[in-house]
Amino acid sequence: MAVFCSVFSLNTVGAIDFLTVHQASRLGLVEAWQRQITLPAGASSIVDQKLYVHNNLVREYIEVVRADDEENVLLRIPTDRVDSSGNEIGKEEAERLARNEVRRFKRRGIEAKIASSQVPIIRLYTLADDGTVESRDAETGEVVWMVRVGERRYKYLGMGVGDKYATVINGGNVIELDAANGETIASVPVANMPIYGALQVGDYSIFATIQNGIEAYSLSEPDRVPFRETVIGQALAIPTRAPQSNKLAWTTDREYFYCMEASGNPSLLFRLKTDGIVSGRVAAASGDRFYFGSEAGQIYGVRGTRSGEVMWSKPYGEPFYETPIIAGKQVLIHSAFGNLLSLDMETGDSKWEHPATSVDKLIGMINGKVFASSLTGSLVVIDLETGQRIATMAGLQPSRILINTMTNRLYLIGRSGYVQCLHAEGAVMPTFQEAYQTKSEEQEEAQKEDEKKPEQNTPGLDAPGFGTPADPFGGGGADPFGNPDDGGAAADPFGGGGADPFGGGGADPFGADPFGN
Repeated sequence: MAVFCSVFSLNTVGAIDFLTVHQASRLGLVEAWQRQITLPAGASSIVDQKLYVHNNLVREYIEVVRADDEENVLLRIPTDRVDSSGNEIGKEEAERLARNEVRRFKRRGIEAKIASSQVPIIRLYTLADDGTVESRDAETGEVVWMVRVGERRYKYLGMGVGDKYATVINGGNVIELDAANGETIASVPVANMPIYGALQVGDYSIFATIQNGIEAYSLSEPDRVPFRETVIGQALAIPTRAPQSNKLAWTTDREYFYCMEASGNPSLLFRLKTDGIVSGRVAAASGDRFYFGSEAGQIYGVRGTRSGEVMWSKPYGEPFYETPIIAGKQVLIHSAFGNLLSLDMETGDSKWEHPATSVDKLIGMINGKVFASSLTGSLVVIDLETGQRIATMAGLQPSRILINTMTNRLYLIGRSGYVQCLHAEGAVMPTFQEAYQTKSEEQEEAQKEDEKKPEQNTPGLDAPGFGTPADPFGGGGADPFGNPDDGGAAADPFGGGGADPFGGGGADPFGADPFGN
């Protein structure tokens, strides 16, 4: 009986998916919402989940703030709040309600005024293995739309999400959905079978194929001839898009890193030969920067310029198979041995005196704290500044990892398909990492100017320093043998046009024939 109780206790602890109110409070967190995702068989039937910040959609709030301290928000009213009839109240009604509150505060001796703010809308998209696609408000958990697409007898692959469209790979078809309401816009058969899900970049749905290729299909013009390019090796993970950019990157099983641009007419920019296979998905940061680690223990920082710029490459002596995550100015990556490293984004130097140990999967960051699952089946909290472990929640291990590097929210997925969203105490409004904030007009103009610049290298060729080395004889300079590029004639170094140095036409240097011939 005692043995039975012991085993039962362990199973009960191991089955915990979420933080309790008390546990969350110990970590300085509160639960924002908890909802059941629409799934046929719990979390095991999830094909893909994506968090996406829609910078083209904003939620407006009418706020009541202190007259002498605008940062002190006393009341916040969303303009899309639903009234008793199920209709949105709108901005005018929200302002009327706010004015009433200002008068109430004044009677209490508090001087207040009305302000407004806008926040980009964040959505949580889920694709199930029966073709169910669900879109939820990631801040409230409310369902925005839900549809079922494709045929279940064909395999579903990861989905792509953009500002206007969502795409699903079902067998040999790319299914294009309207991100606003889930309506099917088109279903386009592909020429080559995708190996992973699709990625949306600009106007294109892009995916790697089993034939060692990359393909891009136009979303606004489904009948347009797609872009196709063959690369060296098969992709090892879905490509990664740089935030606020039209550049993407991926790695192959032939130890190559590829970078591509998908604005205008898509094209490959460059490739890099890596030291060892890079099996984890590439991580990306603002400024077209990409980070990844190889099984040979080498970690890279690469900038996606037109010819490729290796910012740094550092050996760390441990195999890396997982995707790094970006935390402010740091790159977090853990090895196959469970050691979590924090590296400077610009130099690749270690930020911590010692790595954090026994780390299995990274989940997210809130207020300088890194949340991760451990090799022993616990939830651990690590200080981002020092790498020291702050807390350990024994037995708490979510069924599925949904990494969030965009906002100050933590999402835990349970075995039944429930999702728990948590945030720091007092952090009612989401905050965004710099890379996911709305770009200013100046930044957009700068990107457009960069896209107009002519390419500096032939697409697909090795970037300097990793493939074909620079010409030691000064290729591109003046021809040392006098062969001008403009077709003109250079001076003959042997005196062409002058007298024959061998005396042709002159007297025979050997004199008369001694035999009299």
